[in-house]
Parts: sequence; structure tokens; C-alpha cells
Amino acid sequence: MDISRRGFLLGGAAAVGAGGCGLFGASKPCRYSVSILGDIHFDSTDTRHYHSDYTHSTTRERYEGHLKEHVRNAGMWADRMPRLVAASAKCVAHDAAFAFQMGDLVQGDCGNRDTHRRMLDDAFGLLKKSYGTLPVVVVPGNHDIRGDIEGDGAKETLEKWIPRRMSRELGVEVAGTTFLFWHGPDAYIVVDFNEPSPDFAHLMGLLKRSEGARHTFILSHGPVIPSCTSRWFLLGEKDRTEERRELRAALAKRGAIALSGHTHVLEHYECVFPEGRISQFVFNSVWSRPGAENLDLDGKGTHGYAIRARSIRNYTPPSVSPKKAARWTDLAELSDEYSPFVKESLAVSTVGHYRMNVSDDSVTVDFFAGDSTSPKRRFELLAGRRGGMI
Repeated sequence: MDISRRGFLLGGAAAVGAGGCGLFGASKPCRYSVSILGDIHFDSTDTRHYHSDYTHSTTRERYEGHLKEHVRNAGMWADRMPRLVAASAKCVAHDAAFAFQMGDLVQGDCGNRDTHRRMLDDAFGLLKKSYGTLPVVVVPGNHDIRGDIEGDGAKETLEKWIPRRMSRELGVEVAGTTFLFWHGPDAYIVVDFNEPSPDFAHLMGLLKRSEGARHTFILSHGPVIPSCTSRWFLLGEKDRTEERRELRAALAKRGAIALSGHTHVLEHYECVFPEGRISQFVFNSVWSRPGAENLDLDGKGTHGYAIRARSIRNYTPPSVSPKKAARWTDLAELSDEYSPFVKESLAVSTVGHYRMNVSDDSVTVDFFAGDSTSPKRRFELLAGRRGGMI
């Protein structure tokens, strides 16, 4: 059971929000904001605190790479990440309806289901303490299910944790990791992009149930529009290409707005397909090194996407299993498929927190660099209208 329109209206706590938003179909103006964090890879400054039972991965090289991430996270969470989260909480506007965390809430790599659950609880507890009574919505990320290859229960733990926590936050029943909820006239579809999710029929059913929405938002950890920098995106496996194209057409026809994380890059794309337009924003909050927050957000247009598309033609992916490699879409073919439709493109490895502002005729995202409390740039995301930097 998803959060249907009926379930949302009956369930209620989030149905009446800030900014004058009432129940679905309310005639009075509905304006509100949402505080947003990208990946945060919550971890301890002591690398053994959550990872003492994590002993291996698919390959030794991959395992050692994960251990380096634990060290990176320890450095981030010693100082920078707590400041970033605190700054986001400080910038919550008076009309705030929610706080979103766009996946990879935690690092994972626990090797033990009880530890994994504790890590999720600790990370969520930090956000709740920071945002207070503001409902916090968490999008399932790949690190949120990552653990030892022999099955340490990480995936099963998240699949129970998300419905329990999100039901409490939204005030209605959430039964899975892909679900629909409403705020006033706007539909939000949270998508679990982790393989083998999402169930395509279920996802298309949620789109059907959200017909008539003022704005339709897709919240997926993996981007909807591939960035040409990663093979991980929504329905990105090669054997799901037709599903991906069908979903893309449906979203474009709707004029959907896609919100994502995962790439550790701030990205903005405006794409015009034959069926319509998709606006996408990718949020980066992984403050992995000092100074990343100071990178300039210069340039816009299609050239950025085209340059990245050309650069991948001689790219050799890291060694993976033949079974998995066969399912992934070839990046060069992918760039040829999307490049003609990309009208605006920006990708910068800068980091910070964000605030989305929603009204009848405007959807914007304010970017706050690092732990700043003053916005550095505003982006216009409303599909069907002019996109880009303001």
C-alpha cells in the first residue's frame, strides 16, 4: 500500500502544512519551502565504531577502497559535516514543510544488521535533533543497504526501517521503499533505485495515481537523467533500457522535476524531449575536503554535457562481474541518446546545503555553500519554463 491521495487526506499530519497549503485540491495559494541535504554518509570519528564487523566485500581492492571511505568520513564528521547540518537547520524558512535527505544517509559497511539499524537510527536522530518538529523524508541510497557480500541483513534492515520511520514522519502508512505522498496540490514520489528495485509496474501506478498534481517531484538517489559520469542512475541496468525510456517519456509528458543525489556533484539539467520537459537537480552535501565549498558555479548551456559525453568514449570501467557488466548501459551510447535533448547543463564538485521554494508558478533551489547561512546561487527548476541560474 502506498500513500494514495485518499490515504494522505485521511492520514493527515503532513496534509496541512506551512505556507497556507491545505488538502489536495485546495483553491487558496500554496507556497512552501523544503530544506534539502544530499548524501551525508553519516559515520563516526572512530572508524571501528560502526565497522568492527565489516570484514570483506566482492574483491580485496573494493574492500580496501571502502576502508578508505571510512577514514574520509571520520574526517568529515569530526567537524565539517556537523557544521553543514547545523547550518541547514539554521536556514529552515518560516514556511518550511519538510526536510529531505537524498539518500546515502549512512556509510553502511557494518557487517551486522543490529549495527546497521543503530547507524540508521543515530543518523536520523541527528537530523531530527537538528530540524526539530519538521518532518524529515529519507530517500533510499545504495550505501543505506551496503554491507558484507554474504548477507549481513543491511538491505532487509532498510526495507523495514524506511516504512516505519516515514510512516511516523508523514503521519500515514508507508509500506515500502518506493511510495507516494502529497503536500497540498503537489505529488512527491520517493523511488528506491537500488537493484532490483523499483518495481516498474508499481512506479508507473504511482504516476497514474498522482495525475492532476500541480507539480510532480521524483525523489530518487540515483539520477533520472544520466550525468555521463556514472553508470548508476534510475533504471540504469541495460536490461531495463525500455523501462527507462518509458518512464522518461511519462515524466517528460508530466513536466516532472527530478531531485537526486549519489554523484557527489552539484548538477542541474534542463532536458526537452519530444513528449515534454524534465528538470533535474542533483544535490551534493559530501564535504570530503576543505575548500570544495568555494568552487565557482560558472557556466551553463549544453557544452558541459557534450564535453563529458565525449570524454567517456575511451573510458574503461573498473572490473566488475560479467553478469553485472552485461546489464549496464554503455556510456557512449547513453550520451548519444541524451545529448540532443539537454538544453541546460551544469556540473560542479562543490558542496553545501539547499532550500527548495515551491509556489504555483515557480520552483527554485537556493544553494548554500558549505556551512554558509547566506545563499550563493538560486536555480530555477520549474519544468516547462525557462531553466538555469538566476
